[in-house]
Amino acid sequence: MFKRKIYSKLLSWKEESNGNTALLIEGARRIGKSTVVESFAKNEYQSYILIDFSKATKNIRDCFEDIGNLDLFFLRLQAETG
Repeated sequence: MFKRKIYSKLLSWKEESNGNTALLIEGARRIGKSTVVESFAKNEYQSYILIDFSKATKNIRDCFEDIGNLDLFFLRLQAETG
């Protein structure tokens, strides 16, 4: 994989946010967004969950309908994704 500028920006976000914010990455199709984010997750975290909403089951999509209780949200998501 090519080293991309976005990777260093992801590292900065991780350091600055300290786990308190989410990150949205958007851009043109098929330019490597998913590839670089998955590589980042593998390298920078002990565990991660990858969800492709175009292939996600109804149960996984349903987890996102109520995220008021984040503990419950992550328990449900973990149960659905293993």
